[in-house]
Amino acid sequence: MTGAAAPILKACACLVDGRGRLLVFSHPEDGGMQLPKGTVEPGETPDAAVRRELLEESGIRFDGPLVPLGTLDRECEAGVEGNVHRHAQLWHLYLMRTADTLPATFTHIASGSPEEDGLVFSFRWLAPDEAIDDFALPYRQAIVRVRTHLAGA
Repeated sequence: MTGAAAPILKACACLVDGRGRLLVFSHPEDGGMQLPKGTVEPGETPDAAVRRELLEESGIRFDGPLVPLGTLDRECEAGVEGNVHRHAQLWHLYLMRTADTLPATFTHIASGSPEEDGLVFSFRWLAPDEAIDDFALPYRQAIVRVRTHLAGA
């Protein structure tokens, strides 16, 4: 008897600045807007993974406190985000608040993953009331979770 494969663990960085804006980027190969996220490596905690992923994808080192925002279940289709096979994912969401002054827009050359090494990601800040139609469903769910948390804080 075989069961369903365990979901692939992901860590998603929800970096918010002092104006309540969320860091987002355009991925040149996947289309649409995204949040920094990636796979939790073997032996790595989701907490450590979210810090590493933010650094690899944006160049931003975040040493501040992490606020866990729970998890999201996602069924990832084949052919999406470089995936060959359909599989389950479990996203760990973390709110990261920064008081640092960061540029309104910037680019960063991704590192750390064979699929993304050398890709140029274009970053910007998503305003608290800005539409999120350009994001795929799991990113929209993560953004709603961030906005709900910030509204209650």
